[in-house]
Amino acid sequence: MDEPLCPSSAPAMVYWGYETPDYFFECSPCRCSEPACALPDDVRTAASLKCGGSEVAVREPQEILNGTCVVPSEALVNDHKSLLLGATRVTPCEAGVEPPPVPRLIPRWYRSGLACAGNLPEGTNVSPSATGVPSDEESGFARCVMYLGEGEVTCPEGYPVDVVLYDGIRDERYCTPCECGPPTGSECSLMLLSFRDGACEELLTAGAASSDAPGCLAATPGVKPKSMKAIWQVNQPGSCEPSGGEPRGEIVLTGPTTFCCQRRPGEKE
Repeated sequence: MDEPLCPSSAPAMVYWGYETPDYFFECSPCRCSEPACALPDDVRTAASLKCGGSEVAVREPQEILNGTCVVPSEALVNDHKSLLLGATRVTPCEAGVEPPPVPRLIPRWYRSGLACAGNLPEGTNVSPSATGVPSDEESGFARCVMYLGEGEVTCPEGYPVDVVLYDGIRDERYCTPCECGPPTGSECSLMLLSFRDGACEELLTAGAASSDAPGCLAATPGVKPKSMKAIWQVNQPGSCEPSGGEPRGEIVLTGPTTFCCQRRPGEKE
């Protein structure tokens, strides 16, 4: 808003301050990235046909686990071994923020005040450290005593209304960090398949693994699989609940100056 000019009875501006800040502040809404069903870290071979006995980790099955049809090596599987497929996983969500639904506004003040100097009426009893401002009702001014020092002010008789104006603000507001809860509603299960042919067409055996339990692909005695692949049987990673993004802190008004007035400026008697 535009401040009025000093009245002719008090033409010299001695102070310009602010009473109430109007500084919009809003935290951007938090969001969470989508989780994902994740493949097991590895495939292990077991010495027996039914996934029993000693286990040996095999590091070459990543192509199998990503759905590609591959021809297994002798080290990975033969007709005297079975395959252990680890439990599936769900990747965690990452926290972020959405764009603000409305633009942030430039800091401004809702109400400001202007003090103008003039001659004190005869008989006015004020502190030697104060300056008087004559009134001009039509322009919204009131006769006040301006205190230049610091500390608590007790308004003198005849000037009962105290008005405090400030030089500026210090914005100490902030938003709490965004966080994501664990994935919920997740269901991830993987099917490991072996085939008689080298093109993953003639199914030989199948074994499933989920997030609750690893899987076993038992070997078929006397038959060596010529190709293998893994496919998602259920791929529903669920979702994560966001939290945070809450406003905290406050605006601190700085540089206060106290005026004791006969009435509140801008108000009619």
